[in-house]
Amino acid sequence: MDDSKMANFAEMMAKKYGIRKAEAPAPEPERPPEAVPVVERTKPNKAENFFMMDLMILKNSLAVRGGAVEDRLKRVNKYARRDLALLFALVNKIQSQLMQTMPESRWEYYSTLARNGRYHLDIDGPIRQGRTVLISDINLASLCEAVMESECVMCLKTGKEVESCPIRQTLLEVSPPTEIQAFRCEYADAAGQLINGKDVTI
Repeated sequence: MDDSKMANFAEMMAKKYGIRKAEAPAPEPERPPEAVPVVERTKPNKAENFFMMDLMILKNSLAVRGGAVEDRLKRVNKYARRDLALLFALVNKIQSQLMQTMPESRWEYYSTLARNGRYHLDIDGPIRQGRTVLISDINLASLCEAVMESECVMCLKTGKEVESCPIRQTLLEVSPPTEIQAFRCEYADAAGQLINGKDVTI
Protein backbone atom coordinates (compact mmCIF):
# COMPACT_ATOMS: atom_id res chain seq x y z
CA MET A 1 0.00 0.00 0.00
CA ASP A 2 1.44 3.32 -1.03
CA ASP A 3 1.69 6.33 1.27
CA SER A 4 -1.42 8.10 -0.07
CA LYS A 5 -3.59 5.03 0.42
CA MET A 6 -2.11 4.50 3.89
CA ALA A 7 -3.00 8.07 4.82
CA ASN A 8 -6.55 7.72 3.52
CA PHE A 9 -6.98 4.42 5.40
CA ALA A 10 -5.72 5.98 8.63
CA GLU A 11 -8.10 8.93 8.24
CA MET A 12 -11.05 6.59 7.54
CA MET A 13 -10.29 4.46 10.61
CA ALA A 14 -9.96 7.60 12.75
CA LYS A 15 -13.40 8.79 11.68
CA LYS A 16 -14.93 5.34 12.20
CA TYR A 17 -13.65 4.92 15.76
CA GLY A 18 -13.80 8.61 16.74
CA ILE A 19 -10.10 9.06 17.03
CA ARG A 20 -9.09 12.71 16.58
CA LYS A 21 -6.13 13.43 14.44
CA ALA A 22 -3.21 14.67 16.43
CA GLU A 23 -2.93 18.42 16.09
CA ALA A 24 0.27 20.37 16.09
CA PRO A 25 0.84 22.11 19.38
CA ALA A 26 -0.19 25.77 19.40
CA PRO A 27 2.78 28.10 19.28
CA GLU A 28 3.66 29.71 22.57
CA PRO A 29 2.62 33.34 22.74
CA GLU A 30 5.49 35.70 22.24
CA ARG A 31 6.88 37.08 25.43
CA PRO A 32 6.49 40.83 25.74
CA PRO A 33 9.79 42.61 25.29
CA GLU A 34 11.56 43.29 28.52
CA ALA A 35 11.06 46.82 29.71
CA VAL A 36 14.01 49.08 29.05
CA PRO A 37 15.59 49.72 32.43
CA VAL A 38 15.07 53.24 33.64
CA VAL A 39 18.40 54.79 34.55
CA GLU A 40 18.40 56.14 38.05
CA ARG A 41 18.94 59.86 37.91
CA THR A 42 21.23 61.12 40.65
CA LYS A 43 23.06 64.37 41.20
CA PRO A 44 26.74 64.32 40.20
CA ASN A 45 29.45 64.38 42.82
CA LYS A 46 32.33 66.86 42.68
CA ALA A 47 34.53 64.79 40.35
CA GLU A 48 31.62 64.01 38.01
CA ASN A 49 30.60 67.65 37.92
CA PHE A 50 34.11 68.75 36.99
CA PHE A 51 34.27 66.02 34.36
CA MET A 52 31.07 67.35 32.76
CA MET A 53 32.68 70.80 32.69
CA ASP A 54 35.78 69.32 31.07
CA LEU A 55 33.59 67.77 28.36
CA MET A 56 31.89 71.14 27.82
CA ILE A 57 35.25 72.88 27.45
CA LEU A 58 36.56 70.20 25.08
CA LYS A 59 33.41 70.25 22.98
CA ASN A 60 33.48 74.05 22.77
CA SER A 61 37.17 74.09 21.83
CA LEU A 62 36.65 71.51 19.10
CA ALA A 63 33.72 73.48 17.69
CA VAL A 64 35.41 76.89 17.84
CA ARG A 65 38.98 75.94 16.89
CA GLY A 66 38.30 73.01 14.58
CA GLY A 67 37.42 75.06 11.54
CA ALA A 68 40.51 77.23 11.92
CA VAL A 69 42.91 74.28 11.63
CA GLU A 70 41.46 72.57 8.56
CA ASP A 71 44.45 73.49 6.39
CA ARG A 72 46.86 71.89 8.84
CA LEU A 73 44.65 68.82 9.21
CA LYS A 74 44.79 68.36 5.44
CA ARG A 75 48.57 68.20 5.73
CA VAL A 76 48.35 65.39 8.29
CA ASN A 77 46.45 62.82 6.23
CA LYS A 78 43.16 62.49 4.38
CA TYR A 79 41.42 61.13 7.48
CA ALA A 80 42.41 63.84 9.97
CA ARG A 81 39.33 66.01 9.46
CA ARG A 82 37.09 62.94 9.70
CA ASP A 83 38.81 61.91 12.93
CA LEU A 84 38.24 65.36 14.35
CA ALA A 85 34.55 65.12 13.48
CA LEU A 86 34.40 61.68 15.13
CA LEU A 87 36.07 63.06 18.23
CA PHE A 88 33.48 65.83 18.45
CA ALA A 89 30.66 63.31 17.95
CA LEU A 90 32.03 61.02 20.68
CA VAL A 91 32.40 63.86 23.17
CA ASN A 92 28.85 64.96 22.38
CA LYS A 93 27.58 61.37 22.77
CA ILE A 94 29.27 60.82 26.13
CA GLN A 95 28.01 64.16 27.40
CA SER A 96 24.43 63.36 26.35
CA GLN A 97 24.55 59.89 27.89
CA LEU A 98 25.86 61.23 31.18
CA MET A 99 23.09 63.83 31.23
CA GLN A 100 20.53 61.01 31.08
CA THR A 101 21.80 59.78 34.46
CA MET A 102 21.34 63.18 36.13
CA PRO A 103 18.25 65.10 37.18
CA GLU A 104 16.61 67.36 34.62
CA SER A 105 17.62 70.37 36.71
CA ARG A 106 21.28 69.77 35.86
CA TRP A 107 20.58 70.57 32.21
CA GLU A 108 19.56 74.08 33.18
CA TYR A 109 22.64 74.35 35.39
CA TYR A 110 25.05 73.35 32.62
CA SER A 111 23.24 75.49 30.05
CA THR A 112 23.62 78.54 32.29
CA LEU A 113 27.26 77.65 32.90
CA ALA A 114 27.89 77.38 29.15
CA ARG A 115 26.37 80.83 28.53
CA ASN A 116 28.04 82.71 31.37
CA GLY A 117 31.02 80.64 32.53
CA ARG A 118 34.69 81.30 31.86
CA TYR A 119 37.59 78.91 32.19
CA HIS A 120 41.32 79.34 32.60
CA LEU A 121 44.34 77.07 33.01
CA ASP A 122 46.16 76.86 36.33
CA ILE A 123 49.67 75.45 36.58
CA ASP A 124 50.56 74.23 40.06
CA GLY A 125 53.99 74.68 41.53
CA PRO A 126 56.54 77.49 41.41
CA ILE A 127 56.49 80.26 38.84
CA ARG A 128 59.53 78.92 37.05
CA GLN A 129 59.18 75.47 35.51
CA GLY A 130 62.50 74.46 33.95
CA ARG A 131 63.17 76.98 31.17
CA THR A 132 59.59 78.28 31.15
CA VAL A 133 58.60 81.45 32.97
CA LEU A 134 54.93 82.30 33.40
CA ILE A 135 53.89 85.84 32.59
CA SER A 136 50.49 87.51 32.51
CA ASP A 137 48.95 88.26 29.12
CA ILE A 138 48.92 92.00 29.93
CA ASN A 139 52.65 92.10 30.69
CA LEU A 140 53.45 89.94 27.69
CA ALA A 141 51.41 92.19 25.41
CA SER A 142 53.27 95.23 26.76
CA LEU A 143 56.63 93.63 26.02
CA CYS A 144 55.55 92.63 22.50
CA GLU A 145 54.30 96.14 21.75
CA ALA A 146 57.51 97.70 23.05
CA VAL A 147 59.63 95.40 20.90
CA MET A 148 57.57 96.06 17.77
CA GLU A 149 57.53 99.81 18.30
CA SER A 150 61.28 100.09 18.91
CA GLU A 151 62.63 97.37 16.60
CA CYS A 152 60.10 96.11 14.06
CA VAL A 153 59.02 99.52 12.79
CA MET A 154 62.63 100.27 11.80
CA CYS A 155 63.33 96.84 10.34
CA LEU A 156 64.48 96.62 6.72
CA LYS A 157 64.94 92.86 6.55
CA THR A 158 63.58 91.08 3.49
CA GLY A 159 63.54 87.57 2.07
CA LYS A 160 65.56 84.99 3.96
CA GLU A 161 66.70 87.58 6.49
CA VAL A 162 63.16 87.66 7.81
CA GLU A 163 63.21 83.90 8.37
CA SER A 164 66.29 84.13 10.59
CA CYS A 165 65.17 87.18 12.63
CA PRO A 166 65.32 86.25 16.35
CA ILE A 167 62.72 88.88 17.30
CA ARG A 168 60.25 87.51 14.76
CA GLN A 169 60.91 83.95 15.96
CA THR A 170 60.19 85.05 19.54
CA LEU A 171 57.01 86.89 18.57
CA LEU A 172 55.84 83.86 16.58
CA GLU A 173 56.26 81.82 19.75
CA VAL A 174 54.56 84.12 22.28
CA SER A 175 52.11 85.98 20.05
CA PRO A 176 51.43 83.94 16.90
CA PRO A 177 49.60 85.84 14.14
CA THR A 178 46.46 84.73 12.35
CA GLU A 179 48.47 83.77 9.25
CA ILE A 180 52.12 82.78 8.91
CA GLN A 181 53.77 84.32 5.85
CA ALA A 182 56.90 83.21 4.06
CA PHE A 183 59.78 85.68 3.61
CA ARG A 184 57.72 88.54 5.04
CA CYS A 185 57.43 89.79 8.59
CA GLU A 186 53.92 89.46 9.97
CA TYR A 187 54.58 92.18 12.54
CA ALA A 188 55.79 95.02 10.31
CA ASP A 189 52.32 96.42 9.60
CA ALA A 190 51.29 95.98 13.24
CA ALA A 191 54.32 97.96 14.37
CA GLY A 192 53.33 100.86 12.12
CA GLN A 193 49.80 100.83 13.50
CA LEU A 194 51.11 100.88 17.06
CA ILE A 195 53.24 103.93 16.30
CA ASN A 196 50.11 105.69 15.04
CA GLY A 197 48.29 104.85 18.27
CA LYS A 198 45.89 102.33 16.75
CA ASP A 199 44.64 99.17 18.43
CA VAL A 200 46.31 96.13 16.94
CA THR A 201 44.99 92.58 16.69
CA ILE A 202 47.58 90.19 15.32
